[in-house]
Amino acid sequence: MASLVFAVFWMLESWEEARPLLGPTKVNHLMQGLAALLMTLLCSYGIYRFWKERSEAIGIALGILAAAAAMTLHRM
Repeated sequence: MASLVFAVFWMLESWEEARPLLGPTKVNHLMQGLAALLMTLLCSYGIYRFWKERSEAIGIALGILAAAAAMTLHRM
């Protein structure tokens, strides 16, 4: 559920930044945003899975931290 909410906010941010663009440039911008979103979700999930066996709380915290850092750096 948290991943879905994160994805919605990510794509809304991409949409807002692509608003002044036209045609293929806008589609390209949105596809780059989607690719970055998928990469962020995969990395966050990978971090969580790696740490789950050791300490689930640390895995959750590091996964959320990685996603938050990626969202902060998204389109800076």
